[in-house]
Amino acid sequence: MMFKGSLFAGLLATALFFNAGSAKASSVTGQANIAGSVSVDLHNIIFNPTFTSTGGAALQTGSFAGLTGGTIMSLTGGPGTGAVNFPNFISFNLGVATPVTFDLTDIAPGVGTQAACASSVLGSICTPNGSPFTLVQLTSGTVSESLQLNGIAYTGSAATGTSATRGVFSTQTVINGNVPDIIAALNAGQTISGITYSASFAASPVPEPGSMLLMGLGLAGAGLIARRKAKA
Repeated sequence: MMFKGSLFAGLLATALFFNAGSAKASSVTGQANIAGSVSVDLHNIIFNPTFTSTGGAALQTGSFAGLTGGTIMSLTGGPGTGAVNFPNFISFNLGVATPVTFDLTDIAPGVGTQAACASSVLGSICTPNGSPFTLVQLTSGTVSESLQLNGIAYTGSAATGTSATRGVFSTQTVINGNVPDIIAALNAGQTISGITYSASFAASPVPEPGSMLLMGLGLAGAGLIARRKAKA
């Protein structure tokens, strides 16, 4: 029993050591709201390289407080869905006290159905096969489009701590036409340009390895104490 107690104490001391070493990591928290322009074809999402904040600094919270703009890269050669490795995809670097970097790690699939892509019925929600886009028939002749990108956000280097971050893009100005016409135009190799978008990014800290180890040891310690009481 003494051995188990000593072992637990040793593990706890190790966890505290690692947690102290990682305490210097600064987590990214809060929300960023941005706007820009984009062009889309069947295989590419071409973002204008720069974006601005929306609604002024009041809408930017946490690590994004004071944000006025930044840069965003384009997605080419697809875009498909699922895991990707796209470091430095977005840099929130204008107006913020410390620039925040967003690495794209996952492109979420659209939430519509392929069958709805052949319908212009109001409220139809279309996602072409394997596409990240969700197209909604708002009215006769107008369509909205949305896209969700997931990844990690951080200040400085990703090695010093990251936060899980979700970005949801939506068209600020609706696309003229009906869903089947838009799908047909894209399949024919046409580019839909002149689209403005708005996007909202939400970041929340990911538990650091030391913190997770402490949590695990805490649960193990609680179990050990319970067993000792049961034997007493």
